[in-house]
Amino acid sequence: MTRPDAHSTTRSASVTRRAPSGRALALIGAATSGSLLSVQSRMNGVISEHSGRPVEAALWSFGSGLVVLTLMVLLVPRIRRALAEIPKALRDNRLRWWQCIGGASGGLLVAVQSWSVPLVGVAIFSIGVVGGQTLSALVVDRAGLGPGGVQHITVARVAAAALAVIGVVVSATAHSGGQDVSFAPAAAAFGVGLLLAAQQAVNGRVNKVVGHTMATTWQNFFVGVVVLVLVAAVQAIVSEGPWTLPTGAPWWAWFGGLLGIGVIGIMAWAVGEIGVLVFGLVSVAGQLLAALVLDLIDASARDDVGVQLVLGLLITLVAAAGAGWAASRA
Repeated sequence: MTRPDAHSTTRSASVTRRAPSGRALALIGAATSGSLLSVQSRMNGVISEHSGRPVEAALWSFGSGLVVLTLMVLLVPRIRRALAEIPKALRDNRLRWWQCIGGASGGLLVAVQSWSVPLVGVAIFSIGVVGGQTLSALVVDRAGLGPGGVQHITVARVAAAALAVIGVVVSATAHSGGQDVSFAPAAAAFGVGLLLAAQQAVNGRVNKVVGHTMATTWQNFFVGVVVLVLVAAVQAIVSEGPWTLPTGAPWWAWFGGLLGIGVIGIMAWAVGEIGVLVFGLVSVAGQLLAALVLDLIDASARDDVGVQLVLGLLITLVAAAGAGWAASRA
């Protein structure tokens, strides 16, 4: 029997120790996903300013992303085979129908955003979404809806969730302007936040079955486009005013759909590695950090960056680090 070479064994062990774990990569991915989402929001905001109707910007973002993903499905056989697994999985009960409509949450988020932000402002909307998402993530993980199965509620996880909400409140109210808060829009933001954690969980489940993030992402974009078309149809019926194609927006603002592909793709994979709560907290930290950088780059927004905004970001980063530490100890 041949004994393994001691030098090669030591070298292999050293490489293994240096190689980043899947969990560490997922934490980096979660922060990256949040950063991409923040940049995408700015892009969609610019398109919305040039269209007059926020739902038009959302339709462009989702629709252009769906076109790119459809081309990928047509050109890459592996993605096409993975996508074909979804109806098969539904037939043999590896997936439930409600696990395949996670993209509706993305569409509803944009729809609620377009209605509530003009009424209560970005600050209250952000607080409502993050509060709902954080609370729901604890429940979703405990119920085992994600691909990682049941993840117990611990003191560290609850503390990290509470600290993240505090951090977002501190950051968001730096721009609140003291406006009065209407209950219905704030409650709608909280409700769509509850759905976001469920979306992350079911996306992870679908991705585990199909085995390809781009197939999961296509399915999300397709469902999101259907929801947004319905929202646009309702708006066309109940509201007056012309529907015009956005014009005059800078070239870079038209690529928000591509960033959305990255956001959903990373989410579908990373949730299976670190769970819904940890993914949500780390992605929120990445989102706030990217928003701060964008504000510093933008001369018109640079003066809005103050001590309170930075303090809220630091609190959220501490919460995300605590959540990552708790995950590593699990």
